[in-house]
Formats: sequence, C-alpha cells, structure tokens
Amino acid sequence: MRWVQSAAGVRSVDRQLIDTIGIPSVVLMDHAGRAVAEAIRAFASSKGISAPRVQVLCGPGNNGGDGYVVARHLALAGVTVRALPAFPPVSPDCTIFAGVCERLDLIGELPAPDVLVDAVFGNGQRAGSADPGWARWSAALHIALDVPTGVDADSGAVFGAAPDRIDHVVTIGRAKPFLFGGAWMERWSGSWECVDIGFGDRGAPDALLCTEESLPALSATANKWDRGHVGVVAGSFATAGAAVLCSRAALRAGAGLVTLFASPDMIPRLAGLPAEVMLAAGPFEARGLNAVVVGPGLGRARDAEVRQIWQTCALPAVYDADALRTEGLGEPAGLRIITPHAGEAASWLGAEWRALEADRFGTIRRLRGPRVAAVLKGACPLVSGDPPVVFEGRCPALGTAGSGDVLAGLAAALLARVRPTDRDGAERVARIAVSAHLAAGRTLRVGAFASEIADGLPAALEHLRHEGTVLKESS
Repeated sequence: MRWVQSAAGVRSVDRQLIDTIGIPSVVLMDHAGRAVAEAIRAFASSKGISAPRVQVLCGPGNNGGDGYVVARHLALAGVTVRALPAFPPVSPDCTIFAGVCERLDLIGELPAPDVLVDAVFGNGQRAGSADPGWARWSAALHIALDVPTGVDADSGAVFGAAPDRIDHVVTIGRAKPFLFGGAWMERWSGSWECVDIGFGDRGAPDALLCTEESLPALSATANKWDRGHVGVVAGSFATAGAAVLCSRAALRAGAGLVTLFASPDMIPRLAGLPAEVMLAAGPFEARGLNAVVVGPGLGRARDAEVRQIWQTCALPAVYDADALRTEGLGEPAGLRIITPHAGEAASWLGAEWRALEADRFGTIRRLRGPRVAAVLKGACPLVSGDPPVVFEGRCPALGTAGSGDVLAGLAAALLARVRPTDRDGAERVARIAVSAHLAAGRTLRVGAFASEIADGLPAALEHLRHEGTVLKESS
C-alpha cells in the first residue's frame, strides 16, 4: 500500500524523526536531496537526455534547502548543474546548504538548461509569491521538487505565480493529496514519483493509493442465479438512455439477469435496451432480486419510490444521480453504495460543491455512513474506507455523458454477485467497480460513447481477475 498523507501529517513525521528519533534535520535533508537527484537523472534519461544540464531554482525555506542539496548531489554525479536563489535563504538548513553550494561554485544561472528543478516553495506554502521568471525556462523540462510552487499540497488549488507547465513531480516521503485533484492538474503531465526517506509506518495515512483485491471467481457450473439478478430503477421520458446504459453495464459486468422497472411513458423510448433485459412496467418489486440500482436519469417525479426503496428494501443498492437529491431518506434498510459527483455530493451533504472539491479527502469521509459506502467521482475517484482509497484516474475518455450510469450498473452487478454482508464488503465492491470502470475507459479514446465503456467491462473484469488487484500503481 502506498500512503497518501496531508502536508501537516508529513511535517509531523518529519518532527518525529528529528525530535524523537534524533536524526538531525540536515541529515534528513541530505538524504532527501540525494534521492531526488537520482530521480531527476532517471527522468531526464527516460526523455532521451543522457547528460542533462540542470538549473535548480531555490526558495528561502526547506524546499530551497532540498534544492541546494539536489544541486550538490547532481554535481557529484558529474551533471552540469547550477543552483539559483529565487529568494535569499532564510531557514537555517537552507542557509547551510546554500553556503555549501556557494563554496563549491554551484551558484548561478545556466544558459539554456535541459531541466529546470522547481525548489522554490514546497509542502509548507500557504500563499502566493512573485513570479521568479518561469517563462525564461519554458524550453526546459520542468520538474517540481516535492510540491510545485504555487500549488496547495492538500487541495491542489493554485495561488500566486505557479508555473504554466509541470512535466514531472518528485515528492518526498509520502504521496500528497494534491497529486489527486485540484486546478493545478490542468498544468501537469500526470507524471510523478515518491522518494523514500525512511518514514516507515509513522503517522497515519489520509488515504491509500492502491489496494490489492481479487474479484471472486465464478465456478465452472455457475448459472445466471449465481451471477445475480439486478433490478434497475432508472430513466424517464427525457432520459431513457440512462436506464439503457445502466442495464447494459449490469449485463456486461456479469449480472445473470437484469430487470428494468420503467415508468410507462418511457417504454416507447427504450429501443436501445438489450433484448436480454427484462422489462417491468410497474412499481418496484424486490422479490427475486439480489441488488438494486436507483437513480440514473430518473428525474424527481419518482422521489417517493426512491425514498421507499431506501427505507424498506433490505437488498444492497447503488444510489446515483437524481436519487442522491431526494430529501428525507433517513436510515437505509440495507447496505448502500452512493456514487455522487461533486454537485450531487453537495446536495447530499447540504454543502457548497466548491468547498467539497477543495477537500475531497474530507468529503469522502463525510459521505460515508454506518451502512453507506461512497464513491466520490472525479478525475481521481475516491472510495470510502478507513482510510479511504484514492485512484490514480486521469482518464479523459470517461468524461462523457452516461459514464456514471455505466459505473452505477457495474457496481450493482458486482453487489449482486459478491453479496456483501457489511459496509467493508460494500466498499470492496465499490473499489472493484471503480477499478474496472477505469480499466475499461483506458482502452478508449476521447469521443468514445458510454455504451463502449460498458462493452469494455468484460475484458476489464477478466483482467482484474487475473491480475488479482484493484489498481496497479502506475507511478
């Protein structure tokens, strides 16, 4: 498991190593700088630059101190490098290592460097700063040391003069929440790595980046009842396609049977419904089902039915889309997986969506209930847990109309097959569903239909079964 830890959590572990274990701060800084220098050389080599010329731009605090150490270790490895103070050293350790670089004649500006290392402000930045002149290094590969300047380590918000382009991030000690959300991602290639400096298992994770799970294999004699029967309460006259996509995804994810509980007015609009889906033109009936999905394209005309299923149906159920805006749900009668995006989470929690997006790790904790597992959709989805699990998503092909309907149907099919008995089991199902959704999306290009995501689910789930893991680390 790879831990994701907040800025405050990382600083706390730093203090433990220094104050409790007794490792001098300069030793930690030198260890970190050496590891980052090795990572920079490896990244440059991966881009075809075997003998990089490296400019390190250093700030006044400990991130700048790390930068000066990086410059020294690069120089020791034979790399042409210079460290340039963007601001004069202020912190004691930064001052020490800036002096070392000065005595080694490593202070200055290189003409036309191949690589720019941003070591201006890191994990502790809280406000913007003046532009150090990013534009004059626009031709160089831009590598951020720990946290890019002008980016909040927890929220990924951009403030001040952040660089326009970030090619790679080498974060120190632990992965940090900014790697999985925030406006800064629009400037970033998505490439990153985390260098180990001996944190071990100190502190507590705010999330886990990946978790190993295996999709239970079906026996050779499994029949449609073993695979489960999914009931779909979705769609309306204007959005019948959501019901079609949800039903299709449930079948593609391996449900043995799927029944769509359709309102009479939408039946003429179900031409795209797979022939394998059974149609019930009447009120919801739980008998014979193993799981339910409620909400995709449903509108608000069936709120009373949504509420009744929530309060009286003991079957595990996925609640998505319009069902998440229904008021007065109360306590659920069975296990639930809710799958909101930020706007739906705002309705669910009675909060402002921008505030929830600014604290996605806090939001997923708020969405979780005693019998409620949650998926917070977005570029890097989160699944509730103790701690939550974050997925390194960034799959633009999934950003299309109907993609969420596919995820809801997929999750319901897995509920019907796995049949969890507690919230931990429901969260495991949610993790497998998110992983399969991502795996199917990664086989497609932007412009693919949501129906194509659904059609990619059999191969995605088979891959997960053979790999035995919900998400393989890609960094």
